[in-house]
This record gives sequence, C-alpha cells and structure tokens, in this order.
Amino acid sequence: MNDGSISRELYQFLATNFHQDWDLEADDWQGIVDKYVDEDPTPAPLLLLAEQIDELRGSRREPQLKEFLVREVGVDYGPAPLTYGQWLKKIADRLRLRIAETGSGTAPPQV
Repeated sequence: MNDGSISRELYQFLATNFHQDWDLEADDWQGIVDKYVDEDPTPAPLLLLAEQIDELRGSRREPQLKEFLVREVGVDYGPAPLTYGQWLKKIADRLRLRIAETGSGTAPPQV
C-alpha cells in the first residue's frame, strides 16, 4: 500500500510491473521497462516518472528504500548485484534513453 510519499503513477508503475510474476512478462527488468514504454511512449509522463524515481532514490537511504519498495509498494524483484537505489537509477536512465531512441523527446540519461 502506498503511504502517500510517492505519486500514484510511480506506485502503480512499480507495483504492477515488478510483482511476483514479473518474469512471465519479460526476461529482465530492462524488458519490463521497454514493454511499459512501448505501451505508451508519450514523453511527458515518462519523463515525469523518471524524475519521480530520482526523487524516491534521493529521499531514502538504501535500507529504508529496500524496506519501502518491498513492504509498502510490493516490489518483488531483487536487483542483486545492484542495490535498490542503483537499480532505480538504471530504470530512470532507461526511461530517458527509450524516449530519446523513439524520437519522442530529447532527454539524455542523468549522470
């Protein structure tokens, strides 16, 4: 359940894409993100989602971030060997990359 600290859109993105059966949807997290972008490549919401992911990463230290994602959001994906923070950064970067690749916008990955 979302505690209100993240947007409904971010909560839905994480909870509905990285659930316990995520591996039936794609082979890896990149495939999940790509499928999400392919379903609606509209740049503005995707960029907003990437920004919200960045904000989430910056709002919690790793132990609290993991706890929040797993217990509050219901993420059932273990990003090892990455930390959850590193994994979220890669998701945000991939969203931006996919927008740029599809020509839907110009948003280079943040460093």
